[in-house]
Amino acid sequence: MVTLSLVGCGRWGINYVKAASNLDFDLKYICDTKKPKIKIPKGTIYTQNLEDILSDKETEGVIIATPASSHYDIGYKCISNQKNVLIEKPITTNSNQVGELCKISESNNVVLMVGHIFEYNDAVKEIRRIIEKGKIGKLIYIESRRVGLGPVRDDVNVLWDFASHDIYISNFFVGKKPSYVASIGFSNKPSSNKKTHKNIEDIFCVNLFYEDPSVLTTIYVNWLHPVKERQIIIGGEKKAILFDDVEPSEKIKIFNRRISYLQTSGGFGEFQTITREGDILTPKIKLRAPLENQLNHFIDCIKKKTKCLTDGYKGLEVVKILEAAEESKRKGGLMIRCTL
Repeated sequence: MVTLSLVGCGRWGINYVKAASNLDFDLKYICDTKKPKIKIPKGTIYTQNLEDILSDKETEGVIIATPASSHYDIGYKCISNQKNVLIEKPITTNSNQVGELCKISESNNVVLMVGHIFEYNDAVKEIRRIIEKGKIGKLIYIESRRVGLGPVRDDVNVLWDFASHDIYISNFFVGKKPSYVASIGFSNKPSSNKKTHKNIEDIFCVNLFYEDPSVLTTIYVNWLHPVKERQIIIGGEKKAILFDDVEPSEKIKIFNRRISYLQTSGGFGEFQTITREGDILTPKIKLRAPLENQLNHFIDCIKKKTKCLTDGYKGLEVVKILEAAEESKRKGGLMIRCTL
């Protein structure tokens, strides 16, 4: 049995503690500056000192679920002490830092995994399978909406906290990275970061432009919204798919509805628009807990040396896109080339 420890047991870290009772691993330590608001499992040790985990010879892997601004420092220390690490998204808030973590993890021969949890979501994996089989025709666009009332962060803005999910999901569906990004953002309060005195944006709209094939992804995120929504539309030439993560069971709907163009006899370049209405299909999918799927993969990477599906370089891709989106916002929504 693999022995893991958890650093950060707040709103999200608690979910890892709950998962421990269902999976084949031993949770040795929980490290947090505040005592967790959950019953600590029998045999698990609570500590406020990270050094207890770093010096523990039994701990093989560390889950880092702390605020994003602390990911690099904690991750670097863990990797330097020969610990495999699973770091929640975004992996860090700086692409240079991600590059350093990738290099040091390779030199220490340990796993560096980022928590891109939707890549372990059975519904999302089914959508990718549908796209790859060509069932919706050529992929044209992706439209993502992730809104709700908080949680509001004080170390990163809504782009880094919410949109990081939608960026890696988009890459997962398209099968590649975007060529360009353009974005705009809005902050409800000035100088909201006490350390840097910079605005922390509450609302962001991001456009990702993919080439060969041409696909446009539009992402809207807002943590001031009164209603929780987690929806993605995947539009193809033949059909469209709705993924609704708020739905408890019917997370996927396939719409046999589309607009097609018929060339008319009126002359070259003249087309008639035809709207086609069809059925809505809700495929039956066995849904397992995505967090448990993700943790099982992390354990397999440690025990069986399985190739990590969401390694540090996947995290690096997302961070570079986030940095390009930040640059675009600073330049008034200018289209920025993604250098990946």
